[in-house]
Amino acid sequence: MQPGNATTIVDCSGVGAGGITRVLSELVRYWPAGGPLRIVASPPGWEPPADRAVETEVVSRQEHGRVGTIAGATEQLRRVTGRYPDARVLSLSPSLAIRGSRLPVTTIVHDLAFKLWPHNLSASVKQYRRLSYGTAIGRSQQLICVSARTRHDLLGIYDVPYSKTAVWHPGSDLSVVPGALPPDVAAVREAGWRYLLVAGHAAHKGVEIAIDAVAELPGYVLVVLTGGDPVEEFRRVAAQSPAGPRVLFLDRVSDAEYAATLTGAAAFLMPSHFEGYGLPAAEALRLGTPTVISPDPALLEATGGAAVRMDSWTPEAMVRALRQVESGQLPVASAELGGRSWREATEHLVALLADAPAQSAHQGG
Repeated sequence: MQPGNATTIVDCSGVGAGGITRVLSELVRYWPAGGPLRIVASPPGWEPPADRAVETEVVSRQEHGRVGTIAGATEQLRRVTGRYPDARVLSLSPSLAIRGSRLPVTTIVHDLAFKLWPHNLSASVKQYRRLSYGTAIGRSQQLICVSARTRHDLLGIYDVPYSKTAVWHPGSDLSVVPGALPPDVAAVREAGWRYLLVAGHAAHKGVEIAIDAVAELPGYVLVVLTGGDPVEEFRRVAAQSPAGPRVLFLDRVSDAEYAATLTGAAAFLMPSHFEGYGLPAAEALRLGTPTVISPDPALLEATGGAAVRMDSWTPEAMVRALRQVESGQLPVASAELGGRSWREATEHLVALLADAPAQSAHQGG
C-alpha cells in the first residue's frame, strides 16, 4: 500500500487545549488526499479545517473528563481498528487509550516535562502521566519525538531502543494572515508603547523572569499570552513588581489576532525553564519578529540559531539579550527562519508512518 493511500486512525485522547491541538489541525490541513483520516477523541470544539484535501471523519469526541475520555477512546480504538485491519494508528500524545488498539501504534512524544520539570504538578497528574507514558512506550511500535532533545530524554529515562525512535520537527508557518490586534494590545500601541510578547500559558514558561526584566526596561509593556488559562503565580509576581502596571495578561485570542500580536511585537520572549520543542519561538522567527530564548537546548534546536539566546535563567540575562536585539546585533539567520512549513512537516510524518518497523499487532486489553 502506498504511504498516502492507507487509512490513518488518529488518537487524540491525550490532547488537551494548546499546542498539540494546533498540531492536529495542521496535520489534517496538509494530509495527502489519498488516505482517509479517522479521528478518535477529538478535543472539545475542534473541527477539521475547511481547506483540507483529505477525507476526514470525527469518530468520537472527548467527553466526561479524563476518565471518560480515556474509557471512550479505548473502546472506540478497539472498534475502529477492528473495522480497518489495514489501517495505521497515530497517537498524537501518550495515552492509556491505545491499549484498545488491535493494530500497532505510532505515538508522538512532545516532552518529558513531568519527569524533568514536575514543579506544580499534582500527584494525580504525575501518576496519570507515568501510566500513559509507560503504556505508550510499551505498546507503540514507533515513538516519534518532536526534537532531538526529547529523543535524548526518552532514551535516557526509559532506556528505549534507539531504532524504535525518530525525530520529527513540527511546521512553523501560520495558516492565517495577521488580522487586527486584540483590543488591549491595540490600546498599548495607540498609547505609544512598544511591547514584548511572552508565552505564558504554563508554569514552566519562565514569565517571572520576563516580568523582573521589564522592571529594568521602562520603555516596554510586557504582553503575556495565557491561552485563556492564566498562571496565578505569574499574576502574583506581576502584582508585586514595580513593572506590574506594564504587564498585560491576554485572554484567548483568535489565530489571526495571534499572528498580528506576534508580528507587532518588538521582540518575542521564551525564557522557558523547560521545552520539548518551542513552536511559538519558531513561529515568531518565521514572521520576522526578533526572538529571545532561554538556554534550553530544545529552543536552540527549534530556532536554528536565529534567536538571541540568554546565557542564564535570570532577569539580567534577559535584559542583556534584549539590549542585543535593540542594537540590531542578531545572530546569523539560518537558511530558513523558524524551520519548515507544515506541508513539509506533514509529508515527513506520513513517510515516517510508512517506514515504521514491522511488528505484530497488540490486542487491546
